[in-house]
Amino acid sequence: MKKLYHYPLIFLTLVLLGTSLYYQSFNFGFFLDDDFQIVNNPLVHDLSNWYLHFTKSTVALGNGQSGGIYFKPVMMIAYSMLWQLTPEQPVAFRVFQLLIHCLNASLIFLLFRHFFRKDLFLLPVAAAFVFLVHPINSEAVLFIADLQEPLYTAFGLMALLVLTRATDRWQHLLPAALLLLLSLLSKESGLLFVLVSAIYCLLFQKPYKIKFIVSLVAVGGIYFFFRLGLAQLTIIHSDTMQISRATVFTRLITMPKVLVHYIHLFFWPDQISLTQDWVVAKIDFKQFWFPLLQILAFLSLCVYFVVRTKDKVFLFFLLWFGLGWGLHSQVVPLDGTVSDRWFYFTIIGFLGMLCCWLNKLEIKARYIIFPLVLVSAALAVRTHARIQNWKSPMSLYLHDLQIDPDSFYLNNNLGLELFKLKRFEESIPYFEKSISGSIEKSTAWFTAVTNLGSAYLFMGLPGKAESFLNIALEGQDIKSHRAYAAALLQLGLKPQLDAFLKVALAKFPNDAVLLKLKDAPSAQ
Repeated sequence: MKKLYHYPLIFLTLVLLGTSLYYQSFNFGFFLDDDFQIVNNPLVHDLSNWYLHFTKSTVALGNGQSGGIYFKPVMMIAYSMLWQLTPEQPVAFRVFQLLIHCLNASLIFLLFRHFFRKDLFLLPVAAAFVFLVHPINSEAVLFIADLQEPLYTAFGLMALLVLTRATDRWQHLLPAALLLLLSLLSKESGLLFVLVSAIYCLLFQKPYKIKFIVSLVAVGGIYFFFRLGLAQLTIIHSDTMQISRATVFTRLITMPKVLVHYIHLFFWPDQISLTQDWVVAKIDFKQFWFPLLQILAFLSLCVYFVVRTKDKVFLFFLLWFGLGWGLHSQVVPLDGTVSDRWFYFTIIGFLGMLCCWLNKLEIKARYIIFPLVLVSAALAVRTHARIQNWKSPMSLYLHDLQIDPDSFYLNNNLGLELFKLKRFEESIPYFEKSISGSIEKSTAWFTAVTNLGSAYLFMGLPGKAESFLNIALEGQDIKSHRAYAAALLQLGLKPQLDAFLKVALAKFPNDAVLLKLKDAPSAQ
């Protein structure tokens, strides 16, 4: 007889453990993308406009015009609801994000409980606890702008759990399809759960595969109606990161190091950081051949296990892992080389593979308890250390720059943080490094030039600032226009300022900053 009273105890333990580990982060502020997605986004502040999130991209273009490639209306509606609870304060966002993470750990327990030996109760428990406390998942809990990761995962896992209980009736398939649609509308990566669900039906629910495929077609039709019909999104290729502007050959020789990075980080999570920006420039043993040999050895072991055991559960989790692993392998260039949050989906497949292996060993439950406690404690200690880096933007950037010192993203953001603190002179080297690390005339390059010019402007060097800001105007970003107008005002060049504002306001007629500068008295 199933001991159902164990289930609430497991869920409660996961919530208590997650809260005890992350509670100090409830007092942390908004970070990075939180500002333009939430704090400075009027659409988020008014819940009555929830439907408008289905009509536009989550992230607008840098020039203030509509556009973009990201479409996450469910996440944005969640932001609006949380903003109503604690306006201008992040506490509701942080508590909610942690609870969703704890929910995902609980859903993993239920899903794994379905697959593995009923007498080995601790195997699903181990998977849930490792997922909960692993430091590779910490960014998905600590970074509010990453709510998309736990959110789309929660809907996807719930869809799979519904499928595990499916009968030959629509009453199970339709709820699963609806949950998959919500996963897609939380983040585009919800497609991964659509594929995993299809694989599950092909392997374990063959009688219902035709009906499920029909429901998936309906899900796809609804999603693309919103994305392409209502939102009318454009496709933008980011050139901020090295990997996004690398040649196909460079991405191919970088791929083995990218793939092995996540495996290493799972077993030895020492290099935890925000998005890393690097490529493999040449083929040598350390950067290419050794990672490639590790990948080939790993895949060979997986294939051997499948052939030897004919274990469909292992095959299912191997395909799950492979989908997430492959999506972030840089076959298609992404906005970063590696990122911890991209393993949030993939780690579930990897944990499933490990559980299959342990299941075949037929280890008794009592032998799992001590290793489980030991591993969970070690991972929790490492996660606690990572949480300390997130206390402030400054501490986060300074730490992560030690891991990736040439990152445009980190250097530019550290410069901006120093700028906010009015430490303008200290910000200049970071903006200069951002300029040298980006392609000339690219969006990133213009952003860095604007920031450098603005730093000189606030240092009281408007002449030097003007030379940089004049160049930055070519990028057509509203921030460069504001900064250039401010430089002309400080230089006392009223005729030039009036002429410039006439052109700038034709492009951005309702910008409050430009209108204020128009009426400001000259400095001279």
